[in-house]
Amino acid sequence: MKIRISNLLFVLLLVCSLGVAGKESSRFPDPFQSKADTSTVKQLSDLCWNYRFKSADSALFFGRQALDLAQKLRYNRGIAQAYNDMAIIYIDKGNFRSALKFLDEAMKIRKQLNDSTGLAALYNKLGIIAQKQGRLKEALQHQIEALKLYQALHLDKWIGYSLNNIAIVHQNLGNNDKALEYHEKALEYRIRLHDREGEATSYGNMANMYARMHDTLQSLRYYEKALDLSKELKREELVSANLSNISNLYMAKKDYKRALALLNESLLIKEHLSDSKGVSSTLSRIGTVLTETGRYREAARALNRSLKIAKSLGVVEEELSALLGLAELKAHVQQPDSSFILMNRYISLHDSVYDNRLKQQIMDVQTQYETEKLEQDLDLVKKDNAFAEIKLKQRKTEFWLLISMFVSFAGGGIFLFYRHQQRQKSASHAERIKEQELRMQAVFEAQESERRRIAKELHDGIGQTLGAIRLNYQGLAEKTDRPELAGEFKMVETMLSNVGAEVRNISHQMIPKELEQFGLIPAITGMLDLPLGKSAPEITFEHSGFTERLGQQIELTIFRVLQELVSDVIKHARARHLTIQLIRLSTHVVLNVTDDGIGFDVEGKEKSGIGLLNIASRVDAVKGHLHMESAPGQGTSVTIRTPIS
Repeated sequence: MKIRISNLLFVLLLVCSLGVAGKESSRFPDPFQSKADTSTVKQLSDLCWNYRFKSADSALFFGRQALDLAQKLRYNRGIAQAYNDMAIIYIDKGNFRSALKFLDEAMKIRKQLNDSTGLAALYNKLGIIAQKQGRLKEALQHQIEALKLYQALHLDKWIGYSLNNIAIVHQNLGNNDKALEYHEKALEYRIRLHDREGEATSYGNMANMYARMHDTLQSLRYYEKALDLSKELKREELVSANLSNISNLYMAKKDYKRALALLNESLLIKEHLSDSKGVSSTLSRIGTVLTETGRYREAARALNRSLKIAKSLGVVEEELSALLGLAELKAHVQQPDSSFILMNRYISLHDSVYDNRLKQQIMDVQTQYETEKLEQDLDLVKKDNAFAEIKLKQRKTEFWLLISMFVSFAGGGIFLFYRHQQRQKSASHAERIKEQELRMQAVFEAQESERRRIAKELHDGIGQTLGAIRLNYQGLAEKTDRPELAGEFKMVETMLSNVGAEVRNISHQMIPKELEQFGLIPAITGMLDLPLGKSAPEITFEHSGFTERLGQQIELTIFRVLQELVSDVIKHARARHLTIQLIRLSTHVVLNVTDDGIGFDVEGKEKSGIGLLNIASRVDAVKGHLHMESAPGQGTSVTIRTPIS
């Protein structure tokens, strides 16, 4: 068995750029010795991007490694790119404050470098954040700044993308005609440049506009154009997106059979692409369709799987969608208490991310790119008419907003009345959960106490007794005057030595001294150094970020969970390779254990095994999150996220 303990970044440097074989180190080589170091920053940035839809934690880990190395090299373009990449991950997670902070840092560097292309890309992302937060006027201004820079640089391809983004902002403002106008301009650029992928995107966006305007025939026509182009380009992610969009049209027509077929086809593609975020989103929509058709058990499986993936990725939008779908499902099956709890979770999460969105919905729509090119001879009457039209639109918007607010207040009153009725049940439920957590903690503490007692008895009692027996036996063997028995005496002495070693190993596994004295990493290393049997796979152990100790309970939980997982792999998985990754982030510790064994059906009976239930209970006790992916013949991956504080 080969055990390799190193920093994840060192592994990447080892494989990707430095070409150093047979050495282990947790430190960087001198960054100024080789020009290859800047390419390493780029490779780390690529890894950050490639992990975007697979694991937000891993993506951020690689982004931070890229940033650290770029700062050490004083490589400003690399620093700006790392900030840019991590900002995108935070946008996906709905953490706009962190995203804006990183974009601001990148903006300062791009301005110092006079990097117009980089600045244009940053304005585009600032516009996306403003749009997601409902600051639509600001979003429009940012996208116009990006368009100006691309026009000055004569980058026609990116001019097309900026026009597309401006169209989407107008769409959110309710300016459907203006949105279609900009989509058509973007499409003209893309057709002229033979930008087939951009052309497919424009067709899809125009289809979205027609769907918004309830023109189903035009919408379907443009979606099919986008789908045909995507298939021609062999761009599976675009094919999947268009299949999902077409399914929306059939859902609106209540043709659930066709909608479900399209969504299942889209899901297969996203799973093939390892697009975890897309898988979560598609599963949520499949759950909604299944709920509408009365297939409640299948709907629950799809929605719960969607929720687990979204939580493991930290993707807020998909988590909200899954929670809402589950709440509606519980309402359909006459489980109002469960529906109420899920709606509470949905509202709490929604408010934490979007509490300012309602205040920012009514925006000034007068700032538009074409106002800079208005003809100077426009007479006052036309200006007054245009202004009056805008004011009328604003008044209509305000009127409908007041109606919406009234409906919201009425619904809120009903909701508060229902919540008042359920408050006693919720309080009782919370007390039961708290009592269960305390009982669980007491059980684990009793188990650890008993482990310590047994380990002490093995080490101080049986271990020392075996040692004394061996010494006495050696004395007797030396006194014998029968040489023909020497071999048998030696065999018995070896057996005594093996029994003593086995007792020491069992004592160490029950309560490793390294965990109490030196911490988690040395304890895990010691555990993996012990003889694990002939059927044990080759084990790789990688860790990063452990510059100080964790809390005693968290360290013990991670150690016991890993001990159980390694034992299960050795006993059941028939794996050749086992990879253990332990990463400490600012607020969480992430443990990932992946094997290439026979795998199993996560939804089947195996999931109720005692080992897995024990792991889940331990993770719950420290308020962690457990996510497991496996399938027959495809190995198993277990990810555990545990809050540090």
